[in-house]
Amino acid sequence: MQTKKILLSGLFSLLLFSCSNEEASVATNSAATSKTTAKMQAQNLALTATDWTSGSLSTAIVPVNNLKHLEGDLSGTPIWKSNNPEVIKGNGWLMQNARTDSTRGGSSNPLSGTFGIYLFHINKSNATKYLHVLISNPQSTAVTVSGKGSIYTNNEKPLNGIGTGQSYFVSKDRLLNTPRTTFNNVSINSFKVYEVYKTQLLDGNMVDGSYEVTASQGVYVYTVVTSSGSLTDAVNATQTPASGDIYTESTNAYGREAGIYSASGWMGSTPITLPTGPAYMGLCLNTSSKFATNGIYLQNQNAPYLYKLNGASQNTYGNYGHKYSITLQLTNPNSSAKTVSLSFASNFTSTTNSPSFTYNGPIYLNGTLKNIYTTPTQPKQTLSTWNIPANSNFNATISFYVPGLITTGQQLILEQSN
Repeated sequence: MQTKKILLSGLFSLLLFSCSNEEASVATNSAATSKTTAKMQAQNLALTATDWTSGSLSTAIVPVNNLKHLEGDLSGTPIWKSNNPEVIKGNGWLMQNARTDSTRGGSSNPLSGTFGIYLFHINKSNATKYLHVLISNPQSTAVTVSGKGSIYTNNEKPLNGIGTGQSYFVSKDRLLNTPRTTFNNVSINSFKVYEVYKTQLLDGNMVDGSYEVTASQGVYVYTVVTSSGSLTDAVNATQTPASGDIYTESTNAYGREAGIYSASGWMGSTPITLPTGPAYMGLCLNTSSKFATNGIYLQNQNAPYLYKLNGASQNTYGNYGHKYSITLQLTNPNSSAKTVSLSFASNFTSTTNSPSFTYNGPIYLNGTLKNIYTTPTQPKQTLSTWNIPANSNFNATISFYVPGLITTGQQLILEQSN
């Protein structure tokens, strides 16, 4: 409660200072404890020739209960997430780590060092709104912040298929390190605020954003909605939660994220020995262990919460804004060359398509940029095919940021044709 008093007493001084950059599903079982780390599951996951399924893949994707685990672990910095309420219906704050709220809960959890920010919201207020990302200084002395990242709306980046849309460009900017905005060594005095970014949201607009921030001491972060776009109004709005649709996690629902989560990525290398003849293998990618499929829980690649608001997800289901850095270490011990293809696929399939059940994002495969676009009716995309000589090794190195507005749960498919 002391933090709330500090912020309230400093509210008028906050209004006197600003820095702004110029631009302007249903399952039957729940997995065990949500805070089990992925590292506990990912031990000695070298895959041998016997882990492959003989023959050709006859279905669109590998059945999810047959997927193998990736060697690896959670990685990266903690990440601050604003996605609950996902739907905006009024003015106020959407997410904050500054104090306890009588309805949304929370507490004072200042962030220092390097951390991520990810946000995704939809304006359904029947009016034009402005989204502000603010960093405030609750310390008694000045703090220094630096950061980089991008925020786009679908008004700026319309979603029209592969390589389009606000979420695609946010992920691409992070992957290529071409941020829309940067700020370096910005000094924020005690009880003052810095506006990282502000964007206009027409009614019905979606907004996606991802940043990496470094703070010299503990700071608070807010996503705030106003009608005017005024920083003064934004600071005033930090005192009241915005109205919107809260999607609460439950036994049969992932919910949405609003909190600080322990990690913002997944990193690892998986040794894989090639078989003697035609075969295939599917690998878990961006998967959760919340639900079971045919009694099998998939590999948990989600980060648990460190801090969350009431109703928010306990884990980063979907891993939106997270960075994957993985290597498949392929070994051919055979006396002849083997032809192996790699595909990217989504686990959700259907006879109809919907934008929220696509995967639309860029990846690097061995340094080459590729655009991934899968849908429920076409869930698989071949990335590359290699001829791996006898008694040799080959590495497939993959990196990407998980885009927003996708279906959670993907797989990597290896297919050997000879």
